[in-house]
Amino acid sequence: MSDTNEYSDYDRYDLHKERRANRASNDIDNNSEGEMRRRGGLKKSKRYFLRNKTFLIAVTVAIYATAIAMLFLFSRDLGTNIKAANEATVAQNVLGIPVYPKDYENVVKTKSEVNDGFLTLINNSYACEHDGVDLVNISENYNGKYQITDYVMQANKTTLEQMDKMFADFSAAVGDNDLMISCVYRSMSLQNELYNAEIEEKGETEGSKWVARAGYSEHQSGFSFDLTLRDSEGTITEFDGKGKYAWIKDNCEKYGFIIRYPEEKTDITGIYHEPWHIRYVGVVHAEYIKANGLCFEEYIEEIKKHSVKDPLMYQDNDMNDWRIYFVPAEDGETKVPVPKDRDYEISGNNVDGFIVTVKMN
Repeated sequence: MSDTNEYSDYDRYDLHKERRANRASNDIDNNSEGEMRRRGGLKKSKRYFLRNKTFLIAVTVAIYATAIAMLFLFSRDLGTNIKAANEATVAQNVLGIPVYPKDYENVVKTKSEVNDGFLTLINNSYACEHDGVDLVNISENYNGKYQITDYVMQANKTTLEQMDKMFADFSAAVGDNDLMISCVYRSMSLQNELYNAEIEEKGETEGSKWVARAGYSEHQSGFSFDLTLRDSEGTITEFDGKGKYAWIKDNCEKYGFIIRYPEEKTDITGIYHEPWHIRYVGVVHAEYIKANGLCFEEYIEEIKKHSVKDPLMYQDNDMNDWRIYFVPAEDGETKVPVPKDRDYEISGNNVDGFIVTVKMN
């Protein structure tokens, strides 16, 4: 008999029932394990979703912030450009001011021309490269409103013309003409004699603060002069700029002159105060120097801060508007931009470039 016949029908029923129970139990276990796995997966998915949601929010905020920053920068630049364009339009169409570069042209200057002009800085560091500039004889050309020490004395032509105007007004203001010109143009050889004599008397350190060495004196250009006094009896005394003579210091800028060596600027000029030593630089420059308490060295440095795009703007005592700017010298030739329809002057600074002075009205 086979094995299957060893079990009765009841036995088979019980065995079948037991197997079904075992399968049901296994199904429950499997379902429980699946449910746990499913729930674990949901938790992981939730954590993953939350992490990604935070990341997405951070990215969105970063993109938004970047967009705002770019928009701000663009708007600012756009606003600046619009403002500049509007100012240029107003300047040209309303005020009639030339706009750079559209209304400008270039004037070509050579490197040696840095040493030419009324704004050349001449001191112990920068030599005078000329032996007199456009000299004329004073006795043959002056107005007689002041005295001169000899009949061969020479001065730069423009400097003499402005001296005549100033001393005529001084004579009319104070009723006297005892001012005397003791020196204007001085040759290099004569300057050398004076310098050596001063050094011999006072030593090099002290003597060089009273007299410039040969080649480094403003007198060599013819742009400067020294004042002294000579009364009706022929007595000669030193000019100290005090009393009625303070008129010179108070008014010289109106004629384009400056007191070249101010008392409070010795550390900068390298020369002791000389109230009698007066230098021609041009009216607008002399006015600005005096109004701002500068010496000539400081003024030259101030102008270097201003380009054709950002000129120094100044209104003189006669309500004339001026634009003044600096153009650095290049090796070889330098293209100096100037307005096409305005009066201008170009002067070298005797150091490293050119100073452009433009009259706007």
